[in-house]
Amino acid sequence: MLNEFKSTLTKVIHLRSIIGYNSLVFALKKTPVIGKILPDALYRTRFLKVIYWIFHVILEVLKLFIGKFAGLGLIYLVTAFLTKEYMEFGKGAGMTESTLFGCFALSFFILYALFGILINRPVFKCTTEKEYLVFMLRMNARKLNNTLFIYELGKLFIGYLITGLVAALFGAPLPVCLGIPVLAVLIKIFGTGAQAAVYKLKNKHHKPMKTNGTFYLITVVLVLMIMPLVLVFIANGHYVPLPILLAASALLAALGVWGFFVLKGFGSDLHRRALRDNIVRTEVSKYKETDTTKSFKKIKANGTVKGDKKGFEYLNALFIKRHGRMLIVKPVIFTVCLMVIMGLLIFEFVYGYYTRFGGDNCLAMVGSNLINLITFGHYEDALLPFESDSAVLFFRFLVQYHLLGLLIPVSIADNSFKSTQAMFINCDNSLMTFSFFKQRDKIIKLFDIRLKQLIKINIAPSVAMGIFADLILFYTGGQDYPFQYLLTIVICILMSAIYAAVWLTLYYLFQPFTTSVNIKGGAYRIAWIILSIVFCIVCWIPAHSAILAAVLLVFTAVFIYFMRKLVYKHAPKTWRVRV
Repeated sequence: MLNEFKSTLTKVIHLRSIIGYNSLVFALKKTPVIGKILPDALYRTRFLKVIYWIFHVILEVLKLFIGKFAGLGLIYLVTAFLTKEYMEFGKGAGMTESTLFGCFALSFFILYALFGILINRPVFKCTTEKEYLVFMLRMNARKLNNTLFIYELGKLFIGYLITGLVAALFGAPLPVCLGIPVLAVLIKIFGTGAQAAVYKLKNKHHKPMKTNGTFYLITVVLVLMIMPLVLVFIANGHYVPLPILLAASALLAALGVWGFFVLKGFGSDLHRRALRDNIVRTEVSKYKETDTTKSFKKIKANGTVKGDKKGFEYLNALFIKRHGRMLIVKPVIFTVCLMVIMGLLIFEFVYGYYTRFGGDNCLAMVGSNLINLITFGHYEDALLPFESDSAVLFFRFLVQYHLLGLLIPVSIADNSFKSTQAMFINCDNSLMTFSFFKQRDKIIKLFDIRLKQLIKINIAPSVAMGIFADLILFYTGGQDYPFQYLLTIVICILMSAIYAAVWLTLYYLFQPFTTSVNIKGGAYRIAWIILSIVFCIVCWIPAHSAILAAVLLVFTAVFIYFMRKLVYKHAPKTWRVRV
């Protein structure tokens, strides 16, 4: 059995290496300028394939540690910080430091693991190597899935165990560090077993065994709702007692055993059907059928444009009119989630005043201070006593000097990718067949119109993020200089504009969408990976909000200017229909 597991895993890793190498060469050859220099012999160069295989193995090893250190390591660091703060201010109610550490570590880890199994579903997702091995080479689907699942469990256990041992060396309780890896494996088995049970039930009722996108959306909303509540719960000196956490852990462990037996009874035919229904790459006809039944339901067949708009302005206005529902759903949902969180913060403000000053003066004082916030003023009485508390100072420090970190929620709220995809599917796909549509002056004119429209679409969530940051700033002592509240909102709008310009420029320079609405451009993926790395690095750069606003204002103007130059120069050749 061990030899069979080793043989299957070796085939998968080797196939991943081959697919990765060929995809990399294909992407490089499709990249402007570089692609013309590289010869086709790169596909057959054995030496480079060996180098890439070594790189792939190193990458697998890094995946074993980086993700686990980043996730569980962050939990341990936050736990250690909170334990120290609680013990220093006497909020542990006679508990030992090890017990308090266990309370926080288990609380955070259980939430982290449960959210993880809701979002991450690798077992029944049909990747390229699974499609090739199962549907072309007729490999047993159950054996392949189980082999890869055991491999993932092994990486999970080893990564968490090493992370826990490192934390134990720095003083973390050893039982917690040894118990969390075991609990992680059982929760993972429970999550996969639950997916298998759902798939089995769907098969019994003859329903497609596909994952539900709405479920993912609900999960994200729950995360956005629960995390602020957890922060408020902890900030008020509360924690979940250890016996309750141990009982929850025992329940999850029992569910993990249940998941094991569910997976054991999940037959090979069910594995194969689940992979087929969750296939990543599919035939053009099938993909088109899916697109017409889902995406086009959100498009209005009829629509009129008011006013005297002509040419490309009329075309864009008609596009927005007919695709409004498709384009604004994501920004609206994100804005509503932020408004709910801000409502919770304002409730905390009111409750703080009520407990401190009583009901008679509560509404008048809160109303007066909120008016000061709306008018970008400063309040005289803090909503809560502003002391040199570490948590308060930390949030204030982030809003003052690390507003670039808001690039992360900007990327989540931004709908530019979906917008460019809709542009191609329902507009450019047909118009690209006309030569006049790809003339330089026509391209840049439509680019400008669309960029303005994307900024408008994404402006609501960016303003909401700015107001949210202002609310935190206001809650922790108010603005330090005039117009700080206003500049914070401006910074969020500028970051959103930069993000929209990036997506639109990539669309015009690489045009990755095929007629089957699939992403084919490897160069597009590479460019976006590089830009994502740059954004992640930029997020950590400290900058004073006033200086950042001035720099971003200049940078946005210069950046959009150069993006327009690139589009004007290269888009007539690269902006085309892919088969």
